[in-house]
Amino acid sequence: MNPDVTIAIDAGGTFLKGAVVLSDGNLLPQLYVKRSSRSDSSAYEIAVNLVDVIKELAAGYFAYMQQLSSVKGTRFRFPRFHIGFAFPGPFEYDTGVSRIRGLNKYEQLYEVNLKTLLRSELTALASEGSAPEWMTQLAAADIRFGNDAALFALGVSRLFPQERLLCLTLGTGLGSAFVENRSIVSGKWGIPDSGMLYAEQYMGGTVDDLFGSRGILALADSHDARRQGEDVYHLAIAARQGNYSAIRVWQLYGQRLGEMLRPYVAEFRPTRLILGGQIAETHDLFGGTLSEALLPEKMPLHNEKQMQEHVFHGIFQLVKGT
Repeated sequence: MNPDVTIAIDAGGTFLKGAVVLSDGNLLPQLYVKRSSRSDSSAYEIAVNLVDVIKELAAGYFAYMQQLSSVKGTRFRFPRFHIGFAFPGPFEYDTGVSRIRGLNKYEQLYEVNLKTLLRSELTALASEGSAPEWMTQLAAADIRFGNDAALFALGVSRLFPQERLLCLTLGTGLGSAFVENRSIVSGKWGIPDSGMLYAEQYMGGTVDDLFGSRGILALADSHDARRQGEDVYHLAIAARQGNYSAIRVWQLYGQRLGEMLRPYVAEFRPTRLILGGQIAETHDLFGGTLSEALLPEKMPLHNEKQMQEHVFHGIFQLVKGT
């Protein structure tokens, strides 16, 4: 039986990050790709860039396995490929149609079926006379898409397989997912039908606008806590150096985040609150007021530093049943 191999790509607005996950769920050693996402390019150029990463990872897998087979004296078997993407929303993950608009990334993919575009480009490459033999298998690979925050949550859930988790990714906006027994939960216990909180309203704005870096910087400006050009990184440094205004901004951020989450936590009753993303690195500045605002609900708060690895494992979870 031929092995299953997952090519996992995290398609961020700035960078594409890719890895190969073997059939046992382990990442292929020393094979990691990071390059510009070119998310401001045309739809065709974005697709070509993604296909280039897919090809690079597939070629790396073949080179590694052929070398391993040569050393062990075993016969190399062609794999059954799967291709999985962690993609930002809004996005029709089942069909592969992008609904991203007005977010300064992947604008030219709006209403484009990315799955069809990728399949067409892979098939064209496989038909070239100079194409390696494995391109035919790659062009026939199952292609799947999933929300980046949800895939992070699925990846993390392998560490807590029998628990309820509330997972947040804190970056430009706020990503979220609710997990029970390693499955994403939606449409019950007060959780939106989408399973995500980004579009929910709080204090006259959306959760996505208020609790990512955009919201933190707006909060800082309302408290005169930063100079022009300074970002969240500088705000964290100022708070750790004892700047009262910066400290207060982070305290308010944690308090408001807890107040927003409290009704969902009260109904879903997660056993852990897990944070990922760059802003999660500042949880020492806002974690206290966040926990206080969640009372009487109590749970451990974890900052998962290996976010990228968890996303890759989440992609593997996405495709492993195919």
